[in-house]
Amino acid sequence: MRRACAHGASLIDVLAGLALGLLCMVFMYQAFIALDAARRNATAAADAESGGAFALHALAIHAGNAGAGVAMTAPWLDTCPATPDAATTLRPIPVVVTDGGAADRPDSIVVRQSLAPFAGPAALANATPAGAHLRVEGIGGFTAGDRIVAISRTGACATADITTVVAATAGVTELTSSPIAVDLPASTVLVNLGRAGESAVTRYDVVAGNLRSTDVGNGDAPAPIAANVVNAKFQYGIDVDGDGALDTWTSATGAWSAANVLAAPRATLARISAVRIGLVVRTEERERTRTRSERWVLFDCELADKTACPGRLEGSIAPTSAGGYRYRTFERVVALRNALWNRPP
Repeated sequence: MRRACAHGASLIDVLAGLALGLLCMVFMYQAFIALDAARRNATAAADAESGGAFALHALAIHAGNAGAGVAMTAPWLDTCPATPDAATTLRPIPVVVTDGGAADRPDSIVVRQSLAPFAGPAALANATPAGAHLRVEGIGGFTAGDRIVAISRTGACATADITTVVAATAGVTELTSSPIAVDLPASTVLVNLGRAGESAVTRYDVVAGNLRSTDVGNGDAPAPIAANVVNAKFQYGIDVDGDGALDTWTSATGAWSAANVLAAPRATLARISAVRIGLVVRTEERERTRTRSERWVLFDCELADKTACPGRLEGSIAPTSAGGYRYRTFERVVALRNALWNRPP
């Protein structure tokens, strides 16, 4: 009788199968880790792109409105005395840039604007002693809650907030306001800056990786706009020869430092035609595989000789022992349309 052959797997076959299965699991696990890392890196880069685009758009909107309610009254505000503080100056300055001191140190910018009605200055009906009610020639242009600037022909300027407006009598309107501490001669004019709470002097800066806005004119606390902003740089676009065309870009140093801009006459301020904004934004988390320094460039140009690019900035950021970030740069040019529309002839 013929014996049937035995069928089955030996111990060696079982061990070989287990080893092959474990090897496949290792490969699959490594592929999963690599795919997950790529997904997280792509998500982080997309978040940096969207966050940087939002921050740049917010800055561009506010910079584009610089000088609103101020530029049209520039001929009268130009006689006000200069002060070293952009929050308190009454001069017709749309923007003030403060240089950070180096390419890798963020700048800050102060934007001034208000929602003033389109009305020319109103003359006082008579000389007014300090603290007295104001009598203005005219029957309109002022409402309770407006912030006004009293400008005398001697160069003295004072601000006040209107509390009540008395109906006009014989073409003269009487205003009561917060006290004005100086005597006003009959040659004084009043300039309306619009609603007191809507007039803003806003500073934008970068602190601890956060882009912030602070209404320094109304004494508000800083408000965050966007996180993971490493650097913010601002430059003036200058019309050198006064022909109405932008000629060059410059940082807020030397003749265009913050102190010099705050003290500049209207003719010099009118040469500032635009502002250039540059941001360096990073991803939320570090990548362990990024061990080399990251180089960034702002305000580049097409010239072969990069030293001839006006205002070009570059720098590098070294990684830490935990790895490095991915970085994105954003740029935009914003025309100061209010200043351009109201520039002196």
